[in-house]
Amino acid sequence: MLLAAIGVLVTHPAGEKAGRRNGAALAEARPSADAVTGTEPGEASEALFVQFADRDHGFALTSTCPGEEQPCSYGLAVTVDGGRTYQHRKVPLAKVPPLEGYSADLHAVTGQTVVIEDRGKWWASIDAGRTWRSVPNSVTRSVAVIPAKARLHIHCADTNCDKRELTVIAPETGMRLKLSNVPLESVHGSSESTIAPDGTRWLSGIARGGVPALATTRDGGRTWSVSRFPKPENLLSGPKLLVGPGKQWYAVFTVQRNDAKNGFGPVYASPDAGRTWSRIRDGREQPASITGAIIQPEGQLLIGTERDGPMISADGGRTFTTPRAVPAVSTFIERSGMITAMTSTGAYWTSRDGGATWSPVSVPAP
Repeated sequence: MLLAAIGVLVTHPAGEKAGRRNGAALAEARPSADAVTGTEPGEASEALFVQFADRDHGFALTSTCPGEEQPCSYGLAVTVDGGRTYQHRKVPLAKVPPLEGYSADLHAVTGQTVVIEDRGKWWASIDAGRTWRSVPNSVTRSVAVIPAKARLHIHCADTNCDKRELTVIAPETGMRLKLSNVPLESVHGSSESTIAPDGTRWLSGIARGGVPALATTRDGGRTWSVSRFPKPENLLSGPKLLVGPGKQWYAVFTVQRNDAKNGFGPVYASPDAGRTWSRIRDGREQPASITGAIIQPEGQLLIGTERDGPMISADGGRTFTTPRAVPAVSTFIERSGMITAMTSTGAYWTSRDGGATWSPVSVPAP
């Protein structure tokens, strides 16, 4: 996602619709299917987070609330057929009192390994949620190379997320490891579990000299290439890497703008997989905001915005129009051919064809 919630703790009142907002003041979405269906009368159930590890295996962190004055319960729904069916499993999380908010977060690492964190505590399952064990909150050891199926994770080291640390969630244990070979002075974003078809993983942050930079690797972190960019005024985050067809890459910044909270900043394009870059957008044009982005198979850039819904560009991000037949998706996660997107109301959609067509996620109540 372009504006990933980089370790920021977001809570939602129990009993209310609690889809992930990523701290963004998003626009109202068009009507869409709810993320959970089939609840019993008087009992509200919903999917708080939905993540797919690949085209078949996915996880949904759910909540079930028997009534306004009763505590809500977390659960886990697991699919092995791309979301057509789900199995419900228990999680080691305490019930949520009515006046408290949802605080747990879900990290899908592989089809079998999933991690849940909540208020400084971590639990891992390596059998798709059948059994769980507590894992240390602190990083236990370092690795020089990113394991093939590991997930990069940015963790907040303090309440305000002023200090962030990059960790690797190991696929075989769910434990967090420190990556020792990091070429940036500070890391603010990563590709998480998304790996480009050519094997590229990326980190974004600050390089020596205090300039924004993008670090990429194709060999699991053994070697890195670092691209440096001019620092935009009022920088919020970035650059985020978008990998397109062939060797076409984009580096996208978000900035503070008077007309948007999550301002659509400068965009740089590279026709040679990051060897050279040219600016194609200075960050003053419309649309004003950006909440997420993907590149479709034919090269179109699909973005989410705060007020205008999804928009699409056929000229590499220079101009945008409103697409047809696209739900009001705002943020995107792309893994192994499966794109999971979320609307501003917290409903989830998936696409198996690069964002050309979409299907609503429907998790039945337990």
